Amino acid sequence: MRALIPDGLNSALDKIVAKCFEGNRIADRGMSILSVKFVMNKTEKILHERLAHLFPALADVVSEFQNSRNNLTVYGVTPRDSSDYDSPLAFFETMLGFMMELEGLIIEVIGESFSEDTPTFAFLSGFLVDKIVPVTAQCLLLVDKAEKYNDWMLFDHNIEDFVVL
Repeated sequence: MRALIPDGLNSALDKIVAKCFEGNRIADRGMSILSVKFVMNKTEKILHERLAHLFPALADVVSEFQNSRNNLTVYGVTPRDSSDYDSPLAFFETMLGFMMELEGLIIEVIGESFSEDTPTFAFLSGFLVDKIVPVTAQCLLLVDKAEKYNDWMLFDHNIEDFVVL
């Protein structure tokens, strides 16, 4: 088997895949809390479909790139998440923090790929701008909106107006 991505760089891509699945776990846990603890069923339904389900699809984009370069993907362990949040805002802030970590990881791997493998550099640059930055923007918008609302039931009622994914 002739792999086209150097082993160390491919391992870094595996870390991005694992981080995406971690994002799914964080988002799924948050969806449970929004639905049960805060009775924000509309918010949970919309964000579960558009945000939580997005993370495995993002992982698939990376693994499909690895496959196209004849490299195997190693799937890391998904961490347990028993987080609790005092408010929906706290969950949205956690998601924004996670997205900043994911962006940072991707930027780090872009730096590694610059001198090692031009196709990986090009792929990750596009992936960051086209796939990741819009999710970060969505998480930032949720934080901004949540900071303005004093009534979580009104937030839940209006959620469709500020989900852009």
